[in-house]
Amino acid sequence: WLKKVFAQASATSCAAYEIATKTANSLMARSTGLLRSTIFLASAAMIALFGVYIGLSPAVRMPGVNAPPRKKKKCSRNRDKTPELCKGPFRAGVCTRVYTVSPKKPNSAIRKVARLKLSTGVPVTAYIPGEGHNLQEFSSVIMRGGRRKDLIGVKYTLVRGVKDLQPVEKRRQGRSKYGTPKPEKS
Repeated sequence: WLKKVFAQASATSCAAYEIATKTANSLMARSTGLLRSTIFLASAAMIALFGVYIGLSPAVRMPGVNAPPRKKKKCSRNRDKTPELCKGPFRAGVCTRVYTVSPKKPNSAIRKVARLKLSTGVPVTAYIPGEGHNLQEFSSVIMRGGRRKDLIGVKYTLVRGVKDLQPVEKRRQGRSKYGTPKPEKS
């Protein structure tokens, strides 16, 4: 049947395409399974060949087989996880709202968070670490990177013991993370 189609398709480009598709469709109607896929691939290859010689664009005619490749996804490996820090370690901001949220499914607690307006003018949500805090609206704070996995949309943490955010009281272990000064020996 391929020889028959090649012989008939020596006219114009439109005629060649129509003959190829009609022949393939008639054969497809009478076949099943593996034969059908073979006929489809053969007709696709034939149309691609005709496209080269008679000006048919195979990408337009056979999108399933000869479509142009899709645009590749940009590599997300080097994506900045803390864009609001602007490639710095810390960013200053002012509290616009201090409130509590509940964490995602397996965990259960009341987490303290603050909505900040940074010195860059960008509003973000940051976690307040440690037990107890003295923050209120218009408090000046310093923010660092460090997301809370169980809080949605919280990618930053506030630094204790700097500006208006007081250190954690009576902290003995891991004091540097909470801004607690060294206790005096008595």
